[in-house]
Amino acid sequence: MCIIVDANRLGAFLSDPVNEDAAPVRRWLQGRGGRLVYSAGGAFEQEVGQQARKKLLDYVRAGRASLIPAEQYADDELALRDHPDLRSDYPHVLALARCTGVRLLYTADDALIADFKNKKFIDGPRGKVYSRAANAGLLTRVACAPRA
Repeated sequence: MCIIVDANRLGAFLSDPVNEDAAPVRRWLQGRGGRLVYSAGGAFEQEVGQQARKKLLDYVRAGRASLIPAEQYADDELALRDHPDLRSDYPHVLALARCTGVRLLYTADDALIADFKNKKFIDGPRGKVYSRAANAGLLTRVACAPRA
């Protein structure tokens, strides 16, 4: 299974020592077949700092992350921006999930959670949200092969 980590949780996820809620995700990525999917372009580039980008590239080099070019989902992102049911300011996260088939998101943003669980945006299968360590049951051993 793959996961997208929202910028509002990226600091906790990449910090040393790792945040308590992010620890299960890091353990899962480092040893149990999980994979992080992210983009370094578009809105993600503005949200993620240089230090975080370096750490994310370490995950790519270790085979634990996939970097998706923003061009692959740019048209969908633009279409989502104008969708009347969009509650969050994160159409790029939804477009990345749709482009890659990733259906697990680590975030604490309530509006993004509502959008990610909305059948109009993420379906086949529906989106699931990891927000704290108590959600560790969402992390599975299923292999991840994001569409890219």
